[in-house]
Amino acid sequence: MKTFLSLTLSVAVLLALAANLHSQAPAPAAPPSPLQTLQAMKAKNQELIEKQTQTLQKLDEIEKEAEQLKIFGKRT
Repeated sequence: MKTFLSLTLSVAVLLALAANLHSQAPAPAAPPSPLQTLQAMKAKNQELIEKQTQTLQKLDEIEKEAEQLKIFGKRT
């Protein structure tokens, strides 16, 4: 009976220590508040709008160059 009790106690201590080791991992970050989420979305949207504006400008330049090539092609 003593052996069973000491074995059970040993297993319980090992399980408690193992659980303690796993709990030392950093806690997951708290979910952001709705205001923080909105601000992050606004910032990403602004970045996206800026990229789209740059892309649109490049496309306009390419379109102008293509028109010039058509004009030069007709002259020759």
